Amino acid sequence: MKIYDIPLKRLILRLKRKARKMLGRKDRIGQRGRHGTPLHIRITVIAYMVLAGLPPTRMEQSLRESPELRKLLGLKRPVSKTTLSRCEKTSDHLSENSSSTHTGSLLGSREVPKSIAIIDTTGFKRSRASSHYEDRIGRKKKMYAKVIAVYSPDVDAVFTVGVDYDAMHDARMAEGILDRIANSGLFDRLVGDKGFDSSELMLRAAKRHLVPCIDVRGGKLRPRSGIRLLSKRNYDALRAERGNIRSLVESLFCSVKALGCGFVRSPVLGGFAAEIAVMFLAYNIAVLVGLEQRNSKV
Repeated sequence: MKIYDIPLKRLILRLKRKARKMLGRKDRIGQRGRHGTPLHIRITVIAYMVLAGLPPTRMEQSLRESPELRKLLGLKRPVSKTTLSRCEKTSDHLSENSSSTHTGSLLGSREVPKSIAIIDTTGFKRSRASSHYEDRIGRKKKMYAKVIAVYSPDVDAVFTVGVDYDAMHDARMAEGILDRIANSGLFDRLVGDKGFDSSELMLRAAKRHLVPCIDVRGGKLRPRSGIRLLSKRNYDALRAERGNIRSLVESLFCSVKALGCGFVRSPVLGGFAAEIAVMFLAYNIAVLVGLEQRNSKV
């Protein structure tokens, strides 16, 4: 069974249990009063909205009309679209942290001493209109949310994601999440394509005990010595040993966009960062569900 063929109800139930277990004491963050909504319920609601492709208005209507849906999500009463929008803005970084914790537990259960951290970027459209209609209205610059993901091929899971507007360079985005990769203690190599060809990034990775395996540009920019030449040799050696493992990241992005959708609805950074973080968290949960299904058949 493909990742995106897993029933939505089963995926949501598993995500809710996993989020509650991983958040622990953080489950009360943002909870209003003793009877407020816990954080794992808010993340579950946002996940259902994103994976089902429902805007806040339709989600509000569905919650009002369906007691079964409220029971599935763990809600005691219907919530307004204003509350749903507010939940998005408070769930982004905690969804990313849940994804990181989940990847760490997978690596520990597989007894992998150190894994490879593959970094790559992709884009999510910030407009639901097709390119044809955007051209018709004269919109020359397409609006995208730029995402950098850290992927572990040993357990087929996403460690963390970073989200920003589409103007930021790949290398700058990688520098922003480098500390998270190094501080986890789960990785020993940093793998990237030519978009991350930056001496500063490679030196910072080496100082944090991450071996840079980043491809470099050729022609007049081909390195003759220094950290860029060392990184190129490391990249070639890794590719000779394990093949084109970077292609796995492209498959990851395809699966994540098939789980949710290729665009985000929220117009603000905090909102669409939460949507994207939930998509990648759902991918990790779907991998775990698929693994359990295969083990049950053995």
